Amino acid sequence: MPQNTAASTGARIAAYRRLCRITQTQLAAKANISYSLLVKVEQGRRAASGSLISAVARAMGVPVTTFTGQPYAAEHVHDRLDGPLSDLRASLDNWDLPLEEIAVRSLSEIGADVHLVLDARRASNYAKITAMAPPLIDELVQVSQTATGHAQEQAHRMLVHVYRSAYDVAYNLGLSDLVALLLSRMDYSVGRGNDPYLMALHHYMRAYATFSTGRLEVGQAIISRALTIVEDGVRAEEVPALCSAGNLRLRAAMLACRRGDGDTARGELSEARRLAGRLGREVSGTGGDGPHVQSFGPTNVAIHASAVEMELGNHSRALQLAKEVRPPAGYFPDRLGHFWIDTARAQLSTGKTDAALSSLLKARSIAPQQAKYHPSVRETVSGLVHSARRTPDTLIGYASWCRADL
Repeated sequence: MPQNTAASTGARIAAYRRLCRITQTQLAAKANISYSLLVKVEQGRRAASGSLISAVARAMGVPVTTFTGQPYAAEHVHDRLDGPLSDLRASLDNWDLPLEEIAVRSLSEIGADVHLVLDARRASNYAKITAMAPPLIDELVQVSQTATGHAQEQAHRMLVHVYRSAYDVAYNLGLSDLVALLLSRMDYSVGRGNDPYLMALHHYMRAYATFSTGRLEVGQAIISRALTIVEDGVRAEEVPALCSAGNLRLRAAMLACRRGDGDTARGELSEARRLAGRLGREVSGTGGDGPHVQSFGPTNVAIHASAVEMELGNHSRALQLAKEVRPPAGYFPDRLGHFWIDTARAQLSTGKTDAALSSLLKARSIAPQQAKYHPSVRETVSGLVHSARRTPDTLIGYASWCRADL
């Protein structure tokens, strides 16, 4: 059995609660969660859901990462991410100054590499993103500060996509300071890229960051503002607007889940489903739909329908809806990986331990770095180990691979 001296999420919550001299009854009341559920989580008998962690973090005035144990610094060293992450931070030092020593290629050559970074984001390939992003940022900043007109706008648009890809890495690794820095750099380039849909994308990412801080009401306000940016395009049936609005509605649904507001969550989900129906197809965000179109469609809505019920604690219903998810061939690895991670959580909560392990293995085969670093994976693995009468070798191997807290 792999040994890991780090505490589980439940143990971290208990330790911090005691440090603050708060009883379980007081914390449950302040966080508006079930007392019995809090007890089970602290004792390691129930995995901590994202909603519970968010509620407890907000009640105690600390970031979510206080309890998830991120950013897993030892794993960054083990997987050789620490060096590229340092390079990424260094590249963000400059966003508005031309430098004589920076040589740049043509925008078409740079654009080809930006597309590779976007592909790596969809595959949750953190190593490739962190390796490619720093030199691309240097080049694109140089172009954005030396070119004029369309070329300058194009450089800023490419920067937004590189920043967004790096944001996904930073967020999933729990690097909250880097998330904030990347959002700032995105904001600078969005304002100079002359594309309202990139502005909506920035709002979408900004709202995403509130999952870590617990400021969910701020996230919902950000989404409301973003929807006004694209409303004219939605009325005109423009594909970029429908995709942008659909993703914003799905983000709003998850924010509502974290606040325990099931009615609002399901209402936002219905709006997203309606927008997907107006599209009538899956939009990939590449090819003929344009380089700045967010991917969206019925499959993404179906995945979120299951996730909504899981976050609300309706695990059996979540699994019923999960059976209705039928992704097309070649569907995005990052979304499918997340889907199987969420499905494993619901299966563990309903006692389907063998199925939960199978789902985790699917997530690992589809998006291995996501399946290693996602904090709920570690919670699920720990829950499987504690609930197993006999720990199978595959579970031992998975726990060792992702260095789960046992």
